[in-house]
Amino acid sequence: MWWLFACGGDDKDAGPAEPGLEDNFGVEEDLGTDGCDNLLPECLYPYPSDAYVAADGTLAIPILFLGLFDPAATNRNHGFGVASPILFQLPGATFPADPPFDLAPSLDDDARIVLVDATTGERVPHWVESDWMSPEVDPPLFVIRPSVALPRGHEVVVGVRGLTDASGAVVEAPEAFAPLRDQQASRWKGVHARRDHFEDVVFPTLEAAGFAREELQLAWSFPVQSDEDATAPLLAVRDAVFAALPAGGPDYTLDRVLVCDGGGDDDPDCHPSIRVIVDGTARIPSAVLPADALGLRLVRFDADGAAVTDGFEEWPFRLQLPHAAFDGPEPVPVLQYGHGLLGGKEEADNGWLRDMAQRLGFAILACDMQGMNTLAGTTWVGTLATEGGRFPDLQELAWQGVVNQLVQQRMVKTSLAEDAEPALHRGDGGLAWDPDTVWYYGNSQGGSVGTLVAATSLDIERAALGVPGSSYPLMLQRSVDFEPFTVVLDVAYPFPDTIPVFLALLGTGWDQSDPLSFSAHLHGAPLPGTPQKEVLFHVAKEDRQVLNEASFLSARTAGATLLTPTVRPVQLLPEAPYPARPGAAVVEVDFGIPDDPTPLDPPDGDPTQPDEGDTHGWLRQWEPAQDQLVHFLRTGEVIDVCGGEPCTHAGKP
Repeated sequence: MWWLFACGGDDKDAGPAEPGLEDNFGVEEDLGTDGCDNLLPECLYPYPSDAYVAADGTLAIPILFLGLFDPAATNRNHGFGVASPILFQLPGATFPADPPFDLAPSLDDDARIVLVDATTGERVPHWVESDWMSPEVDPPLFVIRPSVALPRGHEVVVGVRGLTDASGAVVEAPEAFAPLRDQQASRWKGVHARRDHFEDVVFPTLEAAGFAREELQLAWSFPVQSDEDATAPLLAVRDAVFAALPAGGPDYTLDRVLVCDGGGDDDPDCHPSIRVIVDGTARIPSAVLPADALGLRLVRFDADGAAVTDGFEEWPFRLQLPHAAFDGPEPVPVLQYGHGLLGGKEEADNGWLRDMAQRLGFAILACDMQGMNTLAGTTWVGTLATEGGRFPDLQELAWQGVVNQLVQQRMVKTSLAEDAEPALHRGDGGLAWDPDTVWYYGNSQGGSVGTLVAATSLDIERAALGVPGSSYPLMLQRSVDFEPFTVVLDVAYPFPDTIPVFLALLGTGWDQSDPLSFSAHLHGAPLPGTPQKEVLFHVAKEDRQVLNEASFLSARTAGATLLTPTVRPVQLLPEAPYPARPGAAVVEVDFGIPDDPTPLDPPDGDPTQPDEGDTHGWLRQWEPAQDQLVHFLRTGEVIDVCGGEPCTHAGKP
């Protein structure tokens, strides 16, 4: 560390020491705003930043949007989220010409922007882009998007150099940052107090990465929340609920048992592939409090901070048994199906899934995802519109929702498997399903939140995640499904950077629920008290609702292998030929929709194509993909279903 000292020897008549760097050369910091980072003129930026870490390790992000948005719920976290986008401005600078999703420039020796893990010295791959949702922000926002999960429990250092203006001239460093770099007096509030951290961590880390101090235009760092802090809340709810279950499995009621005989008087709920439909209600210990005035339900904690249960959630389910469960050579496995964004269990009634169950031999178990179902949508919108800072509180009911699904997995293995209801049994008196074999398969939200279900499940060995995503800030920013929510946000908080700021905060506020926080625990690094899993990622190229890169980000974090031949290489995903059993695998299918020509925003769609060319719902309906998926769930092996060629299909199946 460089310090300036006044050396007076033994001269007792020497005057007071001259002010030096240690006391900011006697200069008072009188510019900027208390509580802001102040390295840049706009209060929040750069974000995330060590400037927003309180003495106790929690966050201290200021109240935003002229007092309308209080991030108190986010400030409970100890560090920033693994899915956080990194925002900054640099007056006069133009954006690099590198295309989005290209990770190579960030790892080059001559990279202009770098992320470095201060603990390991390793670079974090990323790409840099402008933000299409904030065109009126001036200077424009640079957005750094990590292409892997940020390193848990470590400090990440950001360095910027060599950015130029429209004429090609290198732009000057901001006047608040230059005093840190050049060891001069600071006039910006709070900057001088950060000198030690910059001298001990920021500048040495960047210099070791090849970023010379004198060429830096901007630099800062931020801590990432630990893995334990990110995963502990959901695990606490799971463990509290399971500890409260009866020894023989959860209690339930059978509300209706419908036998479909194929006659003309069958109930409208019947389907040609399904023999028996069981509608019931599981009685699941509740770890959440009653709804508050805003409709939010938070986890119930005791005085020691442990999750505790009180009462029950009466949570409906539907179990569908195909004819194969009764007529086949043996009982069938149970596949629990996870529904899409703010949907419901009725999605498991889709004809393609029922036909698949009969053709490939499995029962279908489904329930609403509590906290993320259709009913929850009203609370989501109301929270955004009135107290947007409390949006992270919405995830707490979703933790109960995840655990509800885990309890119903346990139910079909235990208490429901002991039910004497004749319609649940085969002609020989045996149970129609195999209670020892339960799988998970979800699409869209069911694939994304299914990452949490799979990673925390105590009763499944394998899961298939259809068109899944992770990193909510990226996934939402590129999804056509997010548009209605942006309207609500723009009305409630009419500021040019409302959407990117909200999404940046979401990267930390939802760190305990982002699929990226749990992807690493799908295979190879199971969570405490949780068995090992195998997982298959199914990706549909040119998905308009879940960006392909959001799927690949989750797959990279899971340590997944891309099966070949593939429709395209994916950076940082290792490859292996079919057949393979890597434990975590990725298969992408190309339905012939051209590459999106505007990759900085959601795909525009093609009105000449079915579903306007949105492939989001196509892969699940393609029989070769179904065959591959069920073979994987049965064996753990991923087989070639495309004849030795990349998996392609012309148009919607």
